[in-house]
Order: sequence, then structure tokens, then C-alpha cells
Amino acid sequence: MVKWFFFFVLVIFPLQEAQAERIFFAGYKDGFYIRSEEEGGMELRLGGSFQADYRYYAEEERADNRFDIRRARLRFRGQLTQYFRFGMEYEFEGNETDNLVDAYGEAVFDPSALRFGQFKEPFSLEWQSADKAQHFSERSMGYYLGPKRDIGIMLHGSLFQDRMMFAAGLFNGDGDDGSASGPEEDSPEMATRVTVSPFKRSLSPWLTGFQFGASATYAQIDPLNVDLRVKSTGMVGTDTNLYVLTHNTKFGVIHDAGSRRRVGVEAAWAAGPVIFQGEYFRLTYTDLVTAGDNPPDADFTSWYASAVWCISGERPILSKGIVKPIYPDNFFNPQEGTWGAFCLAARIDHFSGDENWINPASFVSVREADAYSLALNWVLFPMARVVLDFTHTNLSEPVRVRVLPDGSADYIDAENVITCRFSLDF
Repeated sequence: MVKWFFFFVLVIFPLQEAQAERIFFAGYKDGFYIRSEEEGGMELRLGGSFQADYRYYAEEERADNRFDIRRARLRFRGQLTQYFRFGMEYEFEGNETDNLVDAYGEAVFDPSALRFGQFKEPFSLEWQSADKAQHFSERSMGYYLGPKRDIGIMLHGSLFQDRMMFAAGLFNGDGDDGSASGPEEDSPEMATRVTVSPFKRSLSPWLTGFQFGASATYAQIDPLNVDLRVKSTGMVGTDTNLYVLTHNTKFGVIHDAGSRRRVGVEAAWAAGPVIFQGEYFRLTYTDLVTAGDNPPDADFTSWYASAVWCISGERPILSKGIVKPIYPDNFFNPQEGTWGAFCLAARIDHFSGDENWINPASFVSVREADAYSLALNWVLFPMARVVLDFTHTNLSEPVRVRVLPDGSADYIDAENVITCRFSLDF
């Protein structure tokens, strides 16, 4: 990887040329960069993220207390000219055969751009905001109802002096590169997200930080695209789920499927040192056909509401349709008596599963789940932070968490988990 990086730098950014001498600048701003002095010239940014967790469960039935590498990523961003940008990101953590996260190019027609390759589908404020802008150890349960990264093409940009942000695209609908696709004919997934900040240019500081929006996706799908696994905070990184629906169900194999529809509604308000945000998600699979007597549709909903208070005085920012990471007013420096930024966060999170697709004897799915989270964020520098998160989750039915050597099983109907995370994002 290292040798290819230097080869890339030397080819794209030659330090000397036979015909003319060029000057390049290096520095750090949202990542390390090398930049040409020419207006609209070439630029390369190198960044990444590293998250190390310790997770503790209060339930004796859980055998999951452990240290964990949650993320370990390397990313490249840049532009070849003012009209063309690119991005690549690779995940080193995990055992997946394909750890390519992002790989895209972008043609720029300011204030809009046309992106093609693999990247996030436009959906949800929580999903579009970067990992380092999340104030809890994990995203909400509604995150699992939305799309993830996929291969496709997307037009995105702004209107009315950034009062409106929009994104719309067509995607394979199968997930990231390397995901399996079924033998049946399906159609590209259409996805769109629009956010509006009606008071962005207002003179009132209480109104400028208000934003609302909506998202939607639609696709005619193959049965293999019926693949839903919803997790609570403490189930991330484990084989345990709070709801499972795949093409192999309690009714047998799904032989045919109609469409997959998602809808999301969002609102956020940043005022002074506080930011509130909330979202509602709905996922529906239609015209599911199995060998048995089954309902034709499967329907799931989720919502969350959260509040973050920067007790050290920093002001959370909503910009271009997303939540920006907290930037400390004073960096961590004990010699000068400064300690970085401190933020308290609270969240209520609810999930409702379709009870018609639950097999009570399997103990892998629940009708309802309610989660309550409290988190302390200590942002030492813009690129370094510590998160201490406590989440309590109530489950409407027991979920099996492990099978013992004697054949018996352990179950939980509630989860209490503490996550301590050290995170570097550069």
C-alpha cells in the first residue's frame, strides 16, 4: 500500500518538469494534503480513522466483554482539476473479502456535481454525517433500515445559497462491490434526499441552525435482496441481532419478491452550545412469496430523538445538510490549563419489527425494542476524541445470545452495555 501511495504521488504530482517548474504546498487541514499553487490545480489529501473500543455488558449471559478494533481506515481524496474530484477509502478491520469502502470520481459543475462509483446512498441525516460527527458509540437502530454504500451514479448539490441541499441517484441495489446478486431480474434502486434550511440567512441566531428534510428509496428487488439484520448498540460486531429477515425465513425460502421501499423524515436544530436532531424511518418489502401461507408484505419502522450539549461552550454546526464534527475552542494542553471540548449527549431510540415474520421458537427477532443512551464526548483535538457511552435496551421478547456446550441456551430480554472508545480521525 505504501509503495503504491508514493508511486501515485510521484506520477500525479511531479515535483519537477522539463518544461516548467511547479511549486507544491503541503500541510494539514481536514487531512494531510499536497496542493499545487495553480488556481484550481491538483490536490491530494491523505486521511484515515482508527477506533479502539472496550465494551462491557452487565448481563451475566453475555460473554462479549472485550477490546475491539471498531474501524481502521485509510482514505485518499483530491482533485485533478477544479472540474474533477476523486475519493478512495479502504477498511483494514474485519474478515470480509472485500473491504473497499469508497471508490468514486466526481465531475464538478459548481454548485452541483455528478458522482459515479461506490459511495453512500443519499439517505438520512445520521447516515450522511461522518463517523467523527456521531456523539454516540453507534448509530441508532433505524440505521439498519436504510441503505448503505452501493455502486451507482448520483447528482448532488445546493440551491438558493445553500438553503436547499439535494441528492438523487441510481444504484445497483445490491450493496457494495462484491455483494451477491440473485438470479431474478431486478431494477436499479432510485434514492433521493432533500434538506431545507429556510432561515439560513436569518439575522436571528436561534433560527439559522434549523433544518428539515426527507429521504426515499425504491427498487424492484431479487429475493436475495431481502436481507435485514437489525442490531442494538451492544450487538454491533457480534452474531446477535434483535431482528432478522432474510430470503430464508420461518416460512422457507422466499421464491419471489416485489419491491423494497424506504422513507425517512428528519429534523435538526443547532442553537448555541446545543443541537437537537430526530428521524423517522420506514422500510417495506412487498409481494414476498414463499411456499407456505405467508403475509405478502413485511413492514418495519424506527425513530430516534437526541440532544447534545457542549458544556465547554463549543457551538455544534449544521452545514450543507449534515452535522459537522465538534471543533474544540481550546485544544488539550495541560501545561496551559486547557483540556479540549466536553459534550454530553442523550438519545431515545425505538424499533418496531413485523411480527408476522417472526418465528417465536427461533429467539432471533423481537416485535419492539426501546433504547436509552447517555454519552460523554471528550474532544482533545479536532482529530482525537474519547467517547464513553452507556446504552440500555429493552426487548419485547427474549433473544438467544449463546448456546452452551451442554446444548442449553442463554437468553436476554434487556441489554446494558458500556462502550469506551478512543478515536483518531485525521
